[in-house]
Amino acid sequence: MNEIKISINGDESFIKELGYNLHKYNQNNCEFIKNNSNPKHNFKEIINFSVNVDGYFVGGASGKIQFGWYHLDQLWLDEKFRMSGIGSEIIRNIEKIAMDKNCFGIKTETWSFQAKDFYQKNGFEVYAKLDDFPPGSIEYHLKKIIKNKKGDEIDE
Repeated sequence: MNEIKISINGDESFIKELGYNLHKYNQNNCEFIKNNSNPKHNFKEIINFSVNVDGYFVGGASGKIQFGWYHLDQLWLDEKFRMSGIGSEIIRNIEKIAMDKNCFGIKTETWSFQAKDFYQKNGFEVYAKLDDFPPGSIEYHLKKIIKNKKGDEIDE
């Protein structure tokens, strides 16, 4: 039998090779990925938003478009500016970009001590939750559909 060695490897070339091979498998097994993905592994269009008030950074959002969805990775707003409408304005900007890029929707995660109510107020729905992540909390997975499978915009 061949010697099998499993080790930790954070080398960027390893990560690219691993991702490339997984992507090739995914292309062979998912029609959407086969027909819509860039030959370079996991092409992601990164679109970030920065909020500045009187020249000072007070918040923003970061995310990426992949497989027809905008994935909102992070959204943060200084506590002094919460409940001011700026967070909802960020969401509206993300929605506009997602529509312009022909995305089906927006997806994100938030913890029970963060912003589930904010996202729901902005039209997101919880589609999954993970208890005790982090321990003692709940991670919520939320989505907001902005186009149906035919590509028609959804009216609110």
